[in-house]
Amino acid sequence: MVFFALRVSSGQELSAVRILKARAESLGIPVKSVIFVPRMKGYLFVEADRAHDVSRLVRGVSRVKMLQANPISFDEIKSMIIKEPERVVVKAGDIVKIIKGNFKGYQAKVLSVVESEKGVTLNLELVGLGKPWEIRLPLEHVRLAESKEVEE
Repeated sequence: MVFFALRVSSGQELSAVRILKARAESLGIPVKSVIFVPRMKGYLFVEADRAHDVSRLVRGVSRVKMLQANPISFDEIKSMIIKEPERVVVKAGDIVKIIKGNFKGYQAKVLSVVESEKGVTLNLELVGLGKPWEIRLPLEHVRLAESKEVEE
């Protein structure tokens, strides 16, 4: 698989994909795919065998420019397309900030970490309230604020 990078006006990526797909079909240009990665605003990747085919495809299309004639391998753009989930390691005693749900914005102390088939759940005690209040939240709803340091 060989890809070529295109520069597109930001916010016009989806319409550019539609235009390029229609042009490839109508002109008979051998293009295998046009990829838009939402995290990469202003860029498209076109899968084709030759740079000449891609330059023919973008010729005359406003707000679309071919960046370079050098092909890009799939391995080079794989990390941009496939996002690896961020692994958060949380243990009892850590302070976390709640980033989703009804308690968004609050800080909490981790009482325990419960792992199950459904995922990781945290038993938390909200910090900064007048009285202790325990809640349970999935790991995806928190971000580590302070890690408990073990002194030996």
